[in-house]
This record gives sequence, C-alpha cells and structure tokens, in this order.
Amino acid sequence: MISANFAIGMVILAQTGIGTMGNVLLLCHYVCSLFRRHRLRPLGQIINHLALANTLILLCGGIPLTMVAFGLKYFLHDVTCKLVFYFHRVAWGNSLSTTCLLGGFQALSINPTNCRWAELKYKSPKHINSPCILSWMFHLLINIIVPMRVSGPKSSRNISVKSNLGYCPPWFINTITESLCLVIFISIDVICLGLMIWASGYIIFFLYRHQQRVQYIHSTRQSSQTSPKTRATKTILILVSTFVLFYSLSSVFEMYAYYFDNPQLWLVKTSVFLASCFPTLSPFLLLKNDPHISDIKQISI
Repeated sequence: MISANFAIGMVILAQTGIGTMGNVLLLCHYVCSLFRRHRLRPLGQIINHLALANTLILLCGGIPLTMVAFGLKYFLHDVTCKLVFYFHRVAWGNSLSTTCLLGGFQALSINPTNCRWAELKYKSPKHINSPCILSWMFHLLINIIVPMRVSGPKSSRNISVKSNLGYCPPWFINTITESLCLVIFISIDVICLGLMIWASGYIIFFLYRHQQRVQYIHSTRQSSQTSPKTRATKTILILVSTFVLFYSLSSVFEMYAYYFDNPQLWLVKTSVFLASCFPTLSPFLLLKNDPHISDIKQISI
C-alpha cells in the first residue's frame, strides 16, 4: 500500500513540475518574441513578471513539502529557511500585484479614445515595466521582517506540533510590530483582490455593452468566429475567478492550521497545494486562450 504522505508528495511534485514547466514555457515564448521584434508589447512585459513570480512560488512552496512527504524532515538550515519563507512571500505578493496590474491595464486599454483616461491610456504602454519593477522592490522591502523572525529548526525538541511544517518552524505573531505587519499584508491582499474584481467587472460590462451595439448595427452580418475582445474577456474572467477561488480556499486552510491546536500535516500541505494551483494553471490558461497574446493589438472602441 502506498502511504498517504507518499501520495501527497507525488501530487505536490507533479503540481510543482507541471506548473514550473508551464511558466518557463511562457517566459520562453516572450523571450523569443523579444529576440524577433527587439521589444515586448506591454501585455507581454506584465506576463513575464507574473510567470517569474509564479515560478518562485512553486519552487519555494512545492519542493520543501515534497521532500518532507518523502520522509526527509528538518533538512533546511537557518539561512535556507529564511530565504525559502522570504522569497515565497515576496513572490506571492508580486503575483497578486501583477495579476491586479494585468486586469487594470486591460481595463484601461479598452477605454474609448475620448474618455477622461485617454492620456493615461496612451502613456501607460511606454512605462508599463516601471510598476512591475516597483512591485518587486516594494515586496522585497515590506517582507524584510520575515527573515528576521523565521529561524531554522535547531532541534526537533524545539518544534511544537502546532508549528510543525516538517522542514521549518513558521513565523508566529508575538509582538505589536508583527501584528501591524500582518494587518498591512492582509490589507494589501484585500486591496489588490478588490481592484482585480472591479477591473474585470468593468471590462465585462464595457465589452458586453459594446457587443450589444455591434450586434444591433450588424445583425445581418453575424460571424461564428470568436473575436479577440471576447477571448480577452474570457481569459480575464477565468484568471480572476481562479485566483480568487484558490486564494480563498488556501486562506481558510491556513487560518485553520494557525489558530487551532495540533493541526494535521495534511492541512498544511493542502494549504500550500491550493495556494500553488493558480501559479500552476495560469500559464496554461494564457497560452490556451491566446497562444500569440503578445501579438494582439490593443482594443480601441
């Protein structure tokens, strides 16, 4: 009989491998586009940063838990534990911010040329790489408290059942400063999720209204071919829905594991698995819905 830990390890290993492969494939797609055109379209620049962040999430979260599931425990030293937690948190925050930026950029790009945001619409593609870099810098700085508070397992006797991850003791909130940092982290997540949902709702409403006008004017010239606008709307809908779904589920499991005594190790593994579902699925969703996404012209209405 195959043990439960071994089965969970195989699932997480498969998720990590498939997700990393998908994100690397997405990165290679845009690197090739860069060599062919000597420049990347704005959408491609954003997705590059998203793919890089998702790759870090999968590697920092999936590999340690896979090794624990296969029986290797407390194998990370103090510095390694700090780096794993730090870069996992930085990558997760940047994935959230970049997904939010992706939705906002799409919402801006479909605005009419005579709208009050018209000037920003034409200037943003030239500077779209700046907010992506600033996002990395922001999360690198704001998460600097993580390596200060996380430490490697000095011995198994010092690791309580409640804090047992199998490879590193997690960071627990003990001071007012740490509680304030937690509030900041949660606030950033909530704001980004709210902006993502708002941008997606705006895009859906705007394109739906435009599609109704087009169908009314050209009712005798209907086509069965899906337009780029419809594909873009569906892609954003799927991405946002996937992110919100797995973020919510992962948060529930994580809160349960933190606030309740003696959580099972499978609970922690399930939380990491759910948090890694979006980084695993997102590159394939992008490639499936539009394999040549960097070639799509911005929609002007």
